[in-house]
Amino acid sequence: MPEVTIGPTESFPDGRGVLVEVGGHRIAVFRVGERVFAVDDVCPHRGFPLHDGRVNGTTVCCRTHGSCFDLESQELRRGPASSGLHGYPAGIVNGQVIVAVD
Repeated sequence: MPEVTIGPTESFPDGRGVLVEVGGHRIAVFRVGERVFAVDDVCPHRGFPLHDGRVNGTTVCCRTHGSCFDLESQELRRGPASSGLHGYPAGIVNGQVIVAVD
């Protein structure tokens, strides 16, 4: 998968999500300290966006119906969703956030 630089670390506030578009994908990027997580910006329950979800540690909860997901594993922690998220490898290199997309 090719890595794409999506911006400087400071453009991604700690503990909040940011929507980016990469290679035709709408991706929610979350920075938690010095770690970055990237997932499709869609809750599998009803398709609402996740980038504006509530973040607590490495968990994000959809604001609309409350489904919660582990950002590390992309697994569902609490429904009403019945499946996890699609994630992308992401990281910080030389102060820049990178995401690998297929």
